[in-house]
Amino acid sequence: MAIDFEGKVVLITGSSKGLGLSFAKCLDRARAQVVLNGRAPYSDELAKKFQEAGIDSCYISCPVESSEELIGQVIEEFGRIDGLVHNAGFLSDKTLKKMNDTDWSRVIEAHLGSAFRLARSAWPHFEKAGAGRIVFLSSATGLYGNFGQANYAAAKLGMLGLAKTIALEGAKSGINCNCVAPFGATDMNSAGFPESLKKAINPDYIAPLIAFLSHVSCEETGSMFEASAGSFKKVRFERSRGLNLDPRKDAITVDQIAESWGEIVDFSVSEYPKNMGESLKIMYERTLE
Repeated sequence: MAIDFEGKVVLITGSSKGLGLSFAKCLDRARAQVVLNGRAPYSDELAKKFQEAGIDSCYISCPVESSEELIGQVIEEFGRIDGLVHNAGFLSDKTLKKMNDTDWSRVIEAHLGSAFRLARSAWPHFEKAGAGRIVFLSSATGLYGNFGQANYAAAKLGMLGLAKTIALEGAKSGINCNCVAPFGATDMNSAGFPESLKKAINPDYIAPLIAFLSHVSCEETGSMFEASAGSFKKVRFERSRGLNLDPRKDAITVDQIAESWGEIVDFSVSEYPKNMGESLKIMYERTLE
């Protein structure tokens, strides 16, 4: 199956370097009209970097927090947008007890707030085209937590809730949305890494997944993936079968919870509800007989 983006416009936020630039290279090779984005003004240095990457693409200097303006510039330049890859963001690491409101809100805003506004701004253009593909760059920090990154973790897992809702609301218009939690060597995170590790986790190895999720032929939506070093894995929520009391017959007390704790946390039999309706149906069905 040949993945071809001819005639399609894909915006990649935070694509002047690192992961975003790798995604841009991959999409460019697949013949997408890639729109690069970053905070820095266009310069000879950036031009040289893009040339070395083999990319001849439009670059829009605009902070991702100005999402409506950014989407507007894409439409003004190309008249359409078919794909959106939200990669931009930054870290402001502190332990919870030292993190102030500004540390929290700036990171939430750049990652999660911008994801919301970018999707909202692109939505009418996706509807007009009858299709749209959105990829949010999440993080394993959101899935598993990480010391000193409460703000980043909350923003990155929040993207999954947003993506699942976009998947539901966009289904009738052909709008799909997924999340990818990548780990690749960049200037920001790999200064102390040995060269062998840097080579193994080159972000170029993550880019093909981003490109496929951005293509109209990809029907996946509302999902989370992890990707690193050529390994690609879908992540799903697993729920224990748990303790299932019938309020009509059973006493439901704190003592009962304490006594049954082993059953509540036992994953020897598990469930994988696909949506909220299925989740509640499984929980309620025994009481509706």
